[in-house]
Amino acid sequence: MRSIYWILASVLLVTVFSCQEKSAEKKDDTKEVPILTITKKDTLVSSEYVAEIQAKKNIEIHSRIAGLLHNVVVHEGQYVEQGQLLFKISDSELQIDLLKANASVKQAEADVSIAKVELNQAQSLYAKSFIAKNELDMAKAKMSAAQAKLSYADAEKREVLQKINFTNVRAPFSGIMNDIPLKEGSLVENGTLLTTLSQLNEIYAYFSIPEDMYFEMMKDGELDKTTKIELVLPNGSTYDFHGVLNNAEGEIDPSTGSIRYKVMFPNPDRYIKHGTSGKLIISEHQPDAILIPHKSTFSIQDKTYVFVVDKNNKVKMTHVDIAATMRQSYLIHAGLNPGDRIVLEGTQALKDGQTIKIKK
Repeated sequence: MRSIYWILASVLLVTVFSCQEKSAEKKDDTKEVPILTITKKDTLVSSEYVAEIQAKKNIEIHSRIAGLLHNVVVHEGQYVEQGQLLFKISDSELQIDLLKANASVKQAEADVSIAKVELNQAQSLYAKSFIAKNELDMAKAKMSAAQAKLSYADAEKREVLQKINFTNVRAPFSGIMNDIPLKEGSLVENGTLLTTLSQLNEIYAYFSIPEDMYFEMMKDGELDKTTKIELVLPNGSTYDFHGVLNNAEGEIDPSTGSIRYKVMFPNPDRYIKHGTSGKLIISEHQPDAILIPHKSTFSIQDKTYVFVVDKNNKVKMTHVDIAATMRQSYLIHAGLNPGDRIVLEGTQALKDGQTIKIKK
């Protein structure tokens, strides 16, 4: 009897300990996670875009006449004023042509003077009936021919003067000189590239947005709500001046399905150069915004979800619409309301309908 008693007692103890262990395991299934209570607040929503930076003006300067490059007046990187002489092309042969043209003009002027005297005489004699009308017409024709010859000679002189003027290459606007590939004494042809000139008192940062985003922004008036545009330079520093948004193109590029915009930045010290790369951070004021951290979300089939915690501390998988993505958070368009509680982190270990503990 005593053996049976000890056996039953042992079984009872094993059963009790087993139940206690199962009870302990049940308690361990209740996850302890932090939660976030949803509130609305005014914020700046920022978007980043890769930017291509260009000078306000950046042009190539070409020779407009053939000849020897007689003098390079400026140097690379120099700031020049509008109208300043940059290059001088030899004009010695043109100066000889100018002497010939001047002589032709003087000869034509003399012929006009002679024809004028003859015409006056013919008109006087014709008035007295001393000559026939055809002689008067002949004098008039001679006068017209002399005037035409003078006009032609004058045009040739102007052409030579224009060519001489082309030998003086001047800055079309104030700016910075870039690379000068040719040296003094080089032979240049009509159209030879002499240098490029950049006007850098203002610079433009070009960026592209997809056409669907463009129409969405236009519908919501977001382009008008832009409050701050910053330029991040290649070294990671933020440029001192803020930009002003301008429409850059009037059509959507069919090859990329995007439209280009430009942002104007002042560049008084000419610090930023043509061709610099950068990144634009465009921020807009968003009143009554709902923001949640990236870590509080999870994705299923390209949709974003959060776990909403009810009053009984049960989690419910809830789909949210994201209006904008920022560095550490999402701007929520729909799916959450002020006062809702969501799981802040640890969503990977939870299941829909699971009861949780609130981590203090």
